[in-house]
Amino acid sequence: MPLSEKVRVEIFVPDLPDPIYNRILEELGDELSYAFGGCTVTQAFGKYRSASGAILPDKINVLFTDAPFEWEKDRRIVEQYVLELQNVVRRALGKEEAILIAVYPIFHSQLLELIRRDALGPSGLVILGVLLLAVQAY
Repeated sequence: MPLSEKVRVEIFVPDLPDPIYNRILEELGDELSYAFGGCTVTQAFGKYRSASGAILPDKINVLFTDAPFEWEKDRRIVEQYVLELQNVVRRALGKEEAILIAVYPIFHSQLLELIRRDALGPSGLVILGVLLLAVQAY
């Protein structure tokens, strides 16, 4: 089964009550969907050390997408895209100490299973499922 290389782009946005955070989350989701066909948003909880040294709880949303780039070949394009994203986020969320945008290569493998079923009409084929495995490159 051949693997296709992609570059995962992850944007970590704090989940705070100020409406600007929901707005930037929506805007970034639209951007990733427009540029790469879609994105996923997940909520996460953790901790971070502030600039003052205090350990604080952290509730965040992580937007991610798999872009159709090859890490070695398209790295300059990916870096430029991330710089533009950082500039947009920095302007919108100026009071944030840091916003993390992570990028790394991953590999996808798709498995389509087709089974003949005489009772299911003229084509007789049913797609039982599409299995998408993302294997993080090391």
